[in-house]
Amino acid sequence: MNISYIPHTELWQTLKKCDTHSLEFVILVTGALDTNDRQSVFELLHETVRVLKNGGVVFVQGIPNILPALGVFLEKYLNFKYWLAIESTLIETTGLPSVHAAVMLFTKGNDRFNIQRVRLPHQYCRACGRTLKDWGGKAHLMHPEGYVVSDVIKDLPADNNYSHLSKPLFDLLIKMLDFSPTRKSQDELTTMIPPEIKGVVGPLEGLAWKHPGVAESHDQYVLPDFSPPMHTHTGKQSPLSSTPTIEEDTLCNVVHHGDALKILKQYPDESIDVVFADPPYNLDKNYTVYDDEQTDYQYVEWCNAWLAEYVRILKPTGSLFVLNLPRWSMHHADFLHQHLYFQNWIVWDALSEPRGKVMPAHYALLFYTKHPTNFTFNYDRISPIDARYYCLRTSCVRKRKHQGDDNKTILHDIWWDIHRIKHRRDRDYHPCQLPQPLMERIIRLATDPGDVVLDAFAGTGTTPLTALQLGRQYVAIELDANYVTIMQEKIAQLKDAGQIQRQSVKKSSRPATKKALQLELRQITLDLGRLPTPEDVEAKSQYDLELFLETFSTWGKALKAAKLERLS
Repeated sequence: MNISYIPHTELWQTLKKCDTHSLEFVILVTGALDTNDRQSVFELLHETVRVLKNGGVVFVQGIPNILPALGVFLEKYLNFKYWLAIESTLIETTGLPSVHAAVMLFTKGNDRFNIQRVRLPHQYCRACGRTLKDWGGKAHLMHPEGYVVSDVIKDLPADNNYSHLSKPLFDLLIKMLDFSPTRKSQDELTTMIPPEIKGVVGPLEGLAWKHPGVAESHDQYVLPDFSPPMHTHTGKQSPLSSTPTIEEDTLCNVVHHGDALKILKQYPDESIDVVFADPPYNLDKNYTVYDDEQTDYQYVEWCNAWLAEYVRILKPTGSLFVLNLPRWSMHHADFLHQHLYFQNWIVWDALSEPRGKVMPAHYALLFYTKHPTNFTFNYDRISPIDARYYCLRTSCVRKRKHQGDDNKTILHDIWWDIHRIKHRRDRDYHPCQLPQPLMERIIRLATDPGDVVLDAFAGTGTTPLTALQLGRQYVAIELDANYVTIMQEKIAQLKDAGQIQRQSVKKSSRPATKKALQLELRQITLDLGRLPTPEDVEAKSQYDLELFLETFSTWGKALKAAKLERLS
């Protein structure tokens, strides 16, 4: 691999001299750039796009209040793939203490995605000795070489990845690159000369291990040129006022059925303490009313419209929280930078179904305020939390705390201790229902008893229910009449009985569990000395082949445990 390390003063000229479509990869360390010079940064990004080959990869390092503008620019020309959140050394901020440095990953064109899976060693609980990741009865699927890196990277040595790239992080990025030949016969692969992989990394000043003795890089936490024109009152641009049409005595503790934007426009200026949104993700999920497959431009413009209303109705001491996928959160942040004050890009580390070359775990929770420092902030109500070297299994938590093993750590802006909803009994037929502990943490942090919490995409009611339980007032807006009914029923139960009644979910009886079928395939693999075909299973298994085909969406998923057996 031919890597050129270029100092700051020569980086733009070096890229300018490169031929178009001549590089496989570029790594830009924006922490070592003068990001106050906005024009120069965008010119550098433009040259980066030009020199990349189709299928080329670019990594852009930086911090969350800088990268969104750069990401929105790059997405005009490249394909956004991942926002890698890197746990780094702790930094105090006006919001939550921050450990979140980031690397954006983009690719050029629609060719093969030239990234490969990289594994890190499994981490184990100091109390019970089991893996920190709760496999939920799927420990037989653990890979012996470790877990696939996700887009929330917490197990590298803590370092200052804000102004430079640490050596372990750099090595990980290089290891992710995969430009090996594809769709070649074995004879071709053995006789052909491997192509030389060329890449540029810079500025060199952002690689302290490569350039020892370098002075501290540019401080990205101050970015005057990326800020909007100053405005009176909050120092930010404020959307135009709306004429409220909702009666004052019905502003709060209400569930609205209808279009979020139309209803938000009826609320008076600066009337809400916390605005929260978990909008449809534009992924064609199974919502019953929302059009969740708009064009990218339409989706961003629609989000900007209701975000503008959120800004308008937010009180001077209020906070805004928006949860979305990193790609869309870049656009939200780029818009919100013009109107509010950035506090944190909170990373909710909520591992989803395994897919792709990098495990998807990163849900972005943007935290903005109307005033830079004077906002409701009850940090001591939510911190400290249990140390991360403990697992979250209920049995382990109960046992170790009974034994007095209860070390704590401060809460920062990577939230790894709240699980997605796993069990059907806790769901209300909503494709993206949020866990109550997530909303409880947000509401405790940013409100006092009696404050008003608004959610314009309330779904089945996690936000208003949590607000009600914590002694706050709520405003819930929902377009889907079915969800409105579910929400109203649960609110009524909570008010009448003090709790929500959930019906038990009966599992359908099956001749064998998924785990039993996977272990059966593992044993057949051992007997055959190779992975079995469906015909092999039909001949050798105690279970009917049809059961395997009904249980697993693909034969590859059925063979997952068997493949691990061959590796061990």
